[in-house]
Amino acid sequence: MPAAKPVALIGPRPLALREGAIAADWILPDKLEPPRLHVDAVSRARLLETLDAGIALPLTLLLAPPGFGKTTLLAQWHAHLLATGQAQVAWLSLDEGDAEPARLLAYLALTLGLGAFDNSTLPLGLAHWRELDTATTRTALLRAVRCAQQPLVLILDDYDRAACPAADEIITLLVEHGGPLLHVLVATRRAPALPLARLDVHGALQRVDATQLALDSGETQAVLGATSSQHDARRLREKTEGWPVAVRLAALWISGDGRRSEDVARFSGRTAGLAAYLAEQVVSDLAPALRAFLLETAVLERFNAALADAVRQRRDSGQLLAGLGHFHGLLVPLDDDQEWFRYHPLFAEFLHQQLDRQSPGLVGGLHQRAARWCAEHGHLPEAVRHALAAHDVPLAADCIGQAGSWQMLLRHGTASVAALLRQFDPRLVRDTPALNLTQAYLHMRLGEFSHAQTLLERFRDFPESQRAPLERDYVVVVALLRGLLDQICGNARGIAQLSAQARALDEDDHLGRGTLLCICATTALGRGDFPAAQALAQDAAEVMTRSQTPATVGYALVHLGQGQFYRGALDQAEASYRRALQLAHCADAADATLVAACRCLLAQLQAEHGRYDEASDLLDGALDTLERGDGWVDAYVAGYATALTLARQRDRSGRSAHALLARIDALAARRHLVRLAELAAAWRLDLLLDLPGSHATDAMIARCGGEAAFDHALASGHGWRQAHALGFVLARWHAQAGRAGQALAILRKQQQAAEAAGDQYHLGRVQLRLALTLQQRGQMESMLPPLRAALDHIAGTRAWQVALEVGLPVKALLRSARQLDPQAAAGTTRALTIQTLLDKLSCEQALVTELFSERELEVLAELALGHSNKQIARRLAVSENTVKFHLKNLYRKLEASTREAALGIALQRGLIAAARPPA
Repeated sequence: MPAAKPVALIGPRPLALREGAIAADWILPDKLEPPRLHVDAVSRARLLETLDAGIALPLTLLLAPPGFGKTTLLAQWHAHLLATGQAQVAWLSLDEGDAEPARLLAYLALTLGLGAFDNSTLPLGLAHWRELDTATTRTALLRAVRCAQQPLVLILDDYDRAACPAADEIITLLVEHGGPLLHVLVATRRAPALPLARLDVHGALQRVDATQLALDSGETQAVLGATSSQHDARRLREKTEGWPVAVRLAALWISGDGRRSEDVARFSGRTAGLAAYLAEQVVSDLAPALRAFLLETAVLERFNAALADAVRQRRDSGQLLAGLGHFHGLLVPLDDDQEWFRYHPLFAEFLHQQLDRQSPGLVGGLHQRAARWCAEHGHLPEAVRHALAAHDVPLAADCIGQAGSWQMLLRHGTASVAALLRQFDPRLVRDTPALNLTQAYLHMRLGEFSHAQTLLERFRDFPESQRAPLERDYVVVVALLRGLLDQICGNARGIAQLSAQARALDEDDHLGRGTLLCICATTALGRGDFPAAQALAQDAAEVMTRSQTPATVGYALVHLGQGQFYRGALDQAEASYRRALQLAHCADAADATLVAACRCLLAQLQAEHGRYDEASDLLDGALDTLERGDGWVDAYVAGYATALTLARQRDRSGRSAHALLARIDALAARRHLVRLAELAAAWRLDLLLDLPGSHATDAMIARCGGEAAFDHALASGHGWRQAHALGFVLARWHAQAGRAGQALAILRKQQQAAEAAGDQYHLGRVQLRLALTLQQRGQMESMLPPLRAALDHIAGTRAWQVALEVGLPVKALLRSARQLDPQAAAGTTRALTIQTLLDKLSCEQALVTELFSERELEVLAELALGHSNKQIARRLAVSENTVKFHLKNLYRKLEASTREAALGIALQRGLIAAARPPA
């Protein structure tokens, strides 16, 4: 591979060296004092505390690139130490001339001699430092330092300018043998060759780096001045990442030429003042190879040595990165192993400017090489961005196709892929097969199914040569769309067809095969075949585990958990849901749909355990997310059924429940989800049954088809949910009208269906209602077997909701069981289950009756018997006005406007059963 031509950045800066040479023969007193602090210098109180804490250690290393305020901070600390008197303090600013050991020793002797020891201990006058014997001087210096009577702080600023083996040896000697009272602080742009690792191991080293030196929002606001706002300070802090020199230059730039603080967004690494500073202070002293490396990698948002090598067409990036180790703060490590890096945003902008000026022809090639490397290594968003930055649209489209088109949404998240596709012309997206499928799946993820269908119809019109490489992706995307629109489970051969398509995919196409198996699992759930659903979901999870996309495994676990839930394995289902939720959050971009589905399913499970507050918390916002995105019927049913349970429990007027049903109807109509619409109709009928004597219920039951519709749903493979929901309504309707025999006939059909399917969720509910209907007919012996089965199910799963959702009528049933069932003797599991349920029902009854006075409950009981106001007044021995007064209070507390509504709500809340009419 031919080597890329090195790119010159900025020429060397010889001025500093000349200054050092000029001063080499002279002792300069100003090197022994810190520079004067600017009057507007921002106090770095938090860092002063950090430095104070390190005095007890031998060494503090202050390591950061230029512009991070090292010298300003040290000047503040110098003044702080003098003011507090907690230590004697000596200062030495180093330059290139101090690489001469004798000169360095002379300066050290001078600065430490200001208060540390008597100059007479030195063998020669310091003015003749060239004649000093370094060995004798080191010994004398070390002896004097160890004789210090109080803590002594030696501050060495700009150490990198004098760094050399001889200087490192002298400082190491002071640090390791200077005694317990000496503390040395070394401020440098480059890591010195001191025994840092050894000192670290012995706890003798404090490090302060660019991250700690960065200004926080408060300090940034102080630099901007009193007239700035916290919002402006936060914006500038984010833009500069707290780089002190950039903040100060930005403040000067804003204050000049009448600019306002709102202009901070235009401040960049290309701004003249900052660009000049970077050119002079940061890159001028770098070797040409390093300057070229900075330019050639400037186009990269992040990079490691391998990517840098590919872009530069060289093999020395690892060594050059090591040579830039002192750039921390401007070259920011992104991982603990320090393999991946990025440039400080302002520094990156500066490098871009230099590249555009010096070698604009290189930019396109750098981006193209970066795009190819990123695509090969699975960094798709970056690959596409680089290809588009190179104005190479075919390469960008090829990167998406290479990444698996639709699959990249599962790997990189909806927002990231949507941002990529927005960079293409919409016509190009429509007419490019890989982009077409990707956009179609994106529409599906966003709930825009009609747009997805339009694009997929366009895909079928592509020539065979263009379609063929993506035919497998097309099959998967179409299957996903049909699954989301609930168009598969009505087909008895749907699972077999999908399984065949999955087997036809390549052996290593784990994501495609796993996705089709997931659709098979949801189809099996839709048909009520729970063992098959579990087996298919388990297979899907195993296949998707090999695809290395955690979120997709989460979908398989959700389907597995639903099979476990309906078969009565509630603890296993919860474990599956929680694992899926964890995987949804662990993905590179959290899968909002999967998170929302997990929360809905967990809410349903918590409600089944009677934990309504936990269910409400889990449900909060989850249904909104599913409605906006690519939710599917099973997740909707779990979420809406739970929300309806909570609404009926907390709003006895029924308004919240009816509003929720309207919301379900709207979604079902929008997405053509027939099963969900039919289920909502059955739930609405159940709500109407709460209102006694309502003719609307009879009419609606007739319109929905009544028992004929029930039998049809029971016979169809995909109508099991509808059959049970409608069956419970019809059984309740018949029982309320005194047609207990017809109610029993319906419930027994449901029992047979649930037993055949292994549907423990519905079977426990059917058995409880069978027992209740038999008790109402007086068939007490026949009532016991189904009641025992229901209680055993409740005890084994802690599914208290099975009984609680029926309400207070269950209390009499449970008391009868305790009296009549010899297997419910005290101390048995069944007896404990009965008592727990009675306690829970009593708590609910207490909650609903505590707001009503005894007289109000008496009036309510008379009202339930159909008596008029005059009759109630006569029976209770009160005036008719008093009855009206109590009725008004009852309507207000029940949130009802008519007698019928008040009675319906009172019946639902158990108030009528709680009231006792007078004898």
